[in-house]
Amino acid sequence: MALTKRAARRGIVALAGVAVAATLAASSASTAPVPAQEAVPAESPLAVRWTGSLDGQAPCPEGRSRNSTLLTESFSSGIPQNSFNNGWTRVRSGIGNTFAARSQVSSSDGEDWMFLDWATAPVGAQTMLAFTSRGNVASSYFSRADVNSLSLQTAANTSAWRGKVFDITAATDDESGRLGTWFQHRSRQGASQWWDVDNVQIYTCRAAAVSRIQGADRYATSAAVAAQYPAGVDVVYLASGAGFADALAGAALAAKEHAPVLLVRKGTIPSAVATQLDRLNPGRIVVFGGPSAVGDDVLDAAQAYTSGTVTRLAGDTRYETSAAIAGTYPTGISTLYVASGVDYPDALSGSASAGRNERPLLLTDSDHLPLATREALQRLDGGRIVILGGPSAVSNSVQAELQAYTTGTVTRIAGENRYETSALIADTFPGNRSRVFVATGQDFPDALSGSALAGKEANPVLLTQTSRLPGSVGGAIDALNPGSGVVLGGYTSVNSIVLDQLGRRVG
Repeated sequence: MALTKRAARRGIVALAGVAVAATLAASSASTAPVPAQEAVPAESPLAVRWTGSLDGQAPCPEGRSRNSTLLTESFSSGIPQNSFNNGWTRVRSGIGNTFAARSQVSSSDGEDWMFLDWATAPVGAQTMLAFTSRGNVASSYFSRADVNSLSLQTAANTSAWRGKVFDITAATDDESGRLGTWFQHRSRQGASQWWDVDNVQIYTCRAAAVSRIQGADRYATSAAVAAQYPAGVDVVYLASGAGFADALAGAALAAKEHAPVLLVRKGTIPSAVATQLDRLNPGRIVVFGGPSAVGDDVLDAAQAYTSGTVTRLAGDTRYETSAAIAGTYPTGISTLYVASGVDYPDALSGSASAGRNERPLLLTDSDHLPLATREALQRLDGGRIVILGGPSAVSNSVQAELQAYTTGTVTRIAGENRYETSALIADTFPGNRSRVFVATGQDFPDALSGSALAGKEANPVLLTQTSRLPGSVGGAIDALNPGSGVVLGGYTSVNSIVLDQLGRRVG
């Protein structure tokens, strides 16, 4: 006698689980033709993308963060509830050469199943089932994960590990929150198939004070950042989206002037940027960099978006451009910031700090002070100088040179890497910030515009890895006690798991 589908999936108590196992043990793979829609690897909708750190915690949907962990299974101690297991074995082929569970089916063994331990969730709480998966199963019709009465078809059709996250909130209604989870793998018309499963997690999510500012590309992202500004701003700054140098120094000035930085191509203004320029209706427009970075055609086109002037702040080199930008500041400023013009990470965070304090940021070569930078330092006559980054970014010899341009101290804000440096820069901000900004430390475009906005708000920019919020950065966020967190850039720059991790530290 066969159980109904609902009874087979629910597994209400252990006795029902035994009955399910006995029923499945007596079954065999169907030899009937498979409908066309079942022969393709379509799967149940994923709740969120999980592509990085597959050996760690899975993410909640964006805008939410993990609330509680109800179950984890890495198969390090074997197959759970092995008396109810049919065909699944433990193999050392998991992520990072750890253990995983494997099912192999064929004409002689048409169906395998595996039951996990019980978990209990609050009824109605947003609950997720996550696991990593790989295999050669041609269609998700033949690889399935069930939680109580909820059945999920899951694609197991790639040789590389893939993260799967499903919303199983509906299953919490079945048994007062008690969750019985099992995996079923059956052969298509006797075909030989294998399916590996690892890092299974059941967890709940809560609302979190996190969001993302993003566009389809770097130009659209800068436009999305500019959308945070009111119409009728006094000035808008334009900079190349192809290079970082001009906007690094310029973001500090833009923050001081409460003005957005929009990224443009060398010869054109992207449509998303043009839309924002039209909305912002600035009193004037200033371009950072010379014609080799932003062509004259862009200046001509920009004139249509302002009734004022369109001018440049530029020199023949990135150092001359940063000096030209610093030339807009008065002499006798208490603090000057200096960062590498060869690479971008330290200045991405530093420009927000400089902008908050209405101080200029000058660029230098790694091993010598360029003439234009020396002349700007001489004119500015700063009370002290702060170097952003360690000796590999700005050498000790440059630090010694800088002493000639101030009667005060020359100090560094530097960590062991770009993430620690951004955390130390954030530590210079007072606590209880309204929000913190987080951007990838692996590329520059998203933070170029974001640093200007952050500096305007007197909030820090911290750098993150694509799939993990570094510990030093998390610690700095904890100390700041911010009300909310904002990720700059799209999913490929900063994965959903980082928003999840950020959400646990804000609000």
